[in-house]
Amino acid sequence: MIDRKHYGIVAFPTSQAAAAAEAVVLDAGQECRLIPMPEQISAGCGLVLQTHLDELNAVRLLLSERSISNDGCYEVRFENRKKSVEVWHD
Repeated sequence: MIDRKHYGIVAFPTSQAAAAAEAVVLDAGQECRLIPMPEQISAGCGLVLQTHLDELNAVRLLLSERSISNDGCYEVRFENRKKSVEVWHD
């Protein structure tokens, strides 16, 4: 189960790209799910792919290999009921 207090997300330009990404990542045996885009991000289609933070680099590589475009990767963290979203750097 993905930790709901600290995880990685990938944003997409279209809902079709988001759905394709979810299918590719699930087919690769990695855990993920589509969730609404956090309000701290103003890009893309309104959906992001949520995954384990430690798998974010592998997910990004997998999407690149399949030519699925994205609008960036982010780290999401909840602390003291406050959500922070930061651009992810591997």
